Amino acid sequence: MKKMILFVGLLAYPLWAIDFFWDIEKAKTTEVVQSLPAYQSTINWTQGKIRCEVRLPFSANTSPNIGKTRAQIESEVRSELREKLVKTMGYIQISDLFLLRDYYSLQSQIRSELLERVNEAFYYPLVHEGNFVKGIAELDFFGPKGIAPIFFRDISKVSLTSYIQKQRDLDWYDGIIVDVFLYTQFLPSLYFRIYDEDNNLIYGPEVVDENVLFNQGVCEYVASLGAAFQSRRLGTKIFYVVPLAVRGRNPTEVVISRKDAKKLLASAKTHEALKTGRVVVVRPNP
Repeated sequence: MKKMILFVGLLAYPLWAIDFFWDIEKAKTTEVVQSLPAYQSTINWTQGKIRCEVRLPFSANTSPNIGKTRAQIESEVRSELREKLVKTMGYIQISDLFLLRDYYSLQSQIRSELLERVNEAFYYPLVHEGNFVKGIAELDFFGPKGIAPIFFRDISKVSLTSYIQKQRDLDWYDGIIVDVFLYTQFLPSLYFRIYDEDNNLIYGPEVVDENVLFNQGVCEYVASLGAAFQSRRLGTKIFYVVPLAVRGRNPTEVVISRKDAKKLLASAKTHEALKTGRVVVVRPNP
């Protein structure tokens, strides 16, 4: 195995393996990954992370002041990583109408908050590979340092009652798998929504408790049905559905049949489960 050097501050430690060298092709078998080669970056919709890489020429033997040289290269790598994070997050689909960069360019308050999140991103220690230095940074979607809560905080909540039935012993579900494998045009987004044929909202950020939205998002995206059934996000009583259609100017929403909607939302217990975001969307990578 190739030996590498990990820089921590101005010190260097030899390592035989570093687990943050993520294998994108292996990940794509189960995770929904959007690649942006121009920025050496990815948007991982399953993990809820933006990941950027920078690789710059560097030789420790070219300067008599090795400490100063390392400090300079660390500063340069971090600056480039920061720039790439800003550019990459612009490609995150917020809803069917807007990308994140639309908010970034038009709303100064949101732009300021997003830049603050970028500054708080996780910057891995540098790795020396031959005559190059490699840097990696990751920015979370969710959690206290994530970017998604910025877009969730002003969402008005909706109570779904139209399909609840009075009978006892109704089927109820504590997890939904939405399989969009038929619709290659479908796009992951922060505002995933489900509608019925009559344009009634069945599920979306309006339904999910705020704390869940901030920390987990409205749904989990996975690349295979096997990964969906293994998701910790779901319970044991799973409702599986293939949509009738996808919708939106950018197709980020799905439409299910009246029959499926009625069956899904017949019990108030299911409504309570949906408030905790128990939805997984199967969207194979292109």
